Amino acid sequence: MKKQILILLFIISSFSVSAQSYDIGIHGGVFTPIDFWYYVDGEIGASTGIKFNYHFNEKLTLSSNYFHGYFHFSPAGAEERINGQRIGRERSRATYNAVSFVFLRKFKLKNNWEFHAGTGVGYFLEHWEGEKNYLSGIKRYKRDFTMPIEVNFNKQVNENLVIGIKSGVFLTPFYIFGGFHLGPEISYRF
Repeated sequence: MKKQILILLFIISSFSVSAQSYDIGIHGGVFTPIDFWYYVDGEIGASTGIKFNYHFNEKLTLSSNYFHGYFHFSPAGAEERINGQRIGRERSRATYNAVSFVFLRKFKLKNNWEFHAGTGVGYFLEHWEGEKNYLSGIKRYKRDFTMPIEVNFNKQVNENLVIGIKSGVFLTPFYIFGGFHLGPEISYRF
């Protein structure tokens, strides 16, 4: 066991020696529901987030992300899909929080632009506003593991400033497709 831990620490430390740079950034934009076939009358909402990128070399990056978004939908319509009842048109809000770790492959483009694409693993929590456990009164969350797929375009403006566009989806084992996000990002590289 000690030998395996020492080997793992050696591998991690060897990556840190070869790293060229780190990025810390923020991003925002628009977001769709994680399973928009379930959320009847779902509307696109706002999203924000922070990221930390670790560049192993010119072609490979590990990106850790925190993502927060929300959207509006009709809960009565969602209930109709479950048990055939329709109470009436009402609006509710769902919030979404996710953390993820994504390996990105970088490709150089013209005029100092870069294209990054990759996938990884993540976890999300989703909450319908006002929904609580009827016994304990504690907020109820939908939660699941997710496989984020991310695509970014960015350009290093100067030595430390990177601007770009961040996009992607969150795929989960129980939903076919969902959680599409798109928006600008800005990062500080050191």
